[in-house]
Amino acid sequence: MARQGKSRPPAKAGSATSGTSSNTTAPARRGGMNPFKFFSEVRQEGRKVTWTPRRETIISTIMVLIVSIIAAIFFFAVDSALSFIINFILGLGA
Repeated sequence: MARQGKSRPPAKAGSATSGTSSNTTAPARRGGMNPFKFFSEVRQEGRKVTWTPRRETIISTIMVLIVSIIAAIFFFAVDSALSFIINFILGLGA
């Protein structure tokens, strides 16, 4: 039966280990980082981003605020109802 999946290439002649990488050293560390080069690269990457239109961002923000307010009102109502019910039940025993 044939093996499924990716197969490894045969080990090189003379290698001590056949299944592991022979490069075990850490990559060489670059010199100091230039802040101006870093910010220049950040700006270049920022230009590649597809930004949403301002109108869509405003509409999404308003929708999030509305849903948050509705959720807050709902949880306040549920919490108040449960608090009333528990106080009523515990108040009967006293």
